[in-house]
Amino acid sequence: MSENSTPERIMNLICNDLAKDISREDVTYESSLFDDFQLDSIQLIELFTKLETEFSVELDDDDMDFRHFMSVNTLSEFVDSVVSGSH
Repeated sequence: MSENSTPERIMNLICNDLAKDISREDVTYESSLFDDFQLDSIQLIELFTKLETEFSVELDDDDMDFRHFMSVNTLSEFVDSVVSGSH
């Protein structure tokens, strides 16, 4: 997958900005944001904000649904749906 793909961009955000102690090579599409990265509520809010900037979208509080943030893959699908307007 290209570096510009949604999952790759999300994984880069996580590794470069939120979970700096996790190597990019250890991150997969199925990686759990909570179990594998152990993101806390503050980091989740940071990720939410970074997603808005990275993908030039506006998210509202209703989008902060746990099921969107279960894995890199589920988050990628959610972001793609927001970007495409099918959300």
